[in-house]
Amino acid sequence: MGAWHPFTGSGVASYARATNTRTVVLLLVAAAVVGAVFVWSLSMAWFPVVDRGIEALPPRAAIRSSRLLWPDLQTRRLAENPAMDWVVRPGTPSSNELLGQSSDLRIELRARVLRVQGILGHVEFPYPSAWDVPLGRVPAIAAWRSWRPYVCLLSGLGVALFLVACWCFMATAYCIPAWLVAVVLGKRPDLGMAWRMSAASLVMGAVVGAAGIAAYASGLVRVP
Repeated sequence: MGAWHPFTGSGVASYARATNTRTVVLLLVAAAVVGAVFVWSLSMAWFPVVDRGIEALPPRAAIRSSRLLWPDLQTRRLAENPAMDWVVRPGTPSSNELLGQSSDLRIELRARVLRVQGILGHVEFPYPSAWDVPLGRVPAIAAWRSWRPYVCLLSGLGVALFLVACWCFMATAYCIPAWLVAVVLGKRPDLGMAWRMSAASLVMGAVVGAAGIAAYASGLVRVP
């Protein structure tokens, strides 16, 4: 029988005698599945917050000349769910305006920086001086509806290509130890056989990771 799946020890070993084409097809199919799961997870966990947050935007607002232009200085939470919340903090908050964080990720628009905060800490990105981003409700809704399909496509494609590149690099790094182990065990493999077997062995980890991402997006598990 030919090599079909890499989910058992014998299945992984069968790819040692498979063709390079079959192995590459396996990697491409697995990467496409993981990319599709990632896009679905975005649409379940993060995109609903973006949708509700845009609908809560004021009629007039913008990011212009490296600064957030907002109609008032009050801190407010535009939308949230367990995965993400979206906060606008145009001024220095008083003690009674401090908002607790119950989500795993917070996106915060501040006067001069975009702050991304999670369970491991936070990072801030200053607004580029060339940005002229309208944040009024009507233009923001129109822009998001136009760009959302492209965000999904580029996210899924980026994840898939990143995985394939990582798998090829890791299989190249693993093939020499795999070849040495096979020689010690009395086998007679070549490096091509060791590379194909190493590449196939990486797919199971990606499947488990994709299942974890899907479980997180479905609310079955939390990051902490």
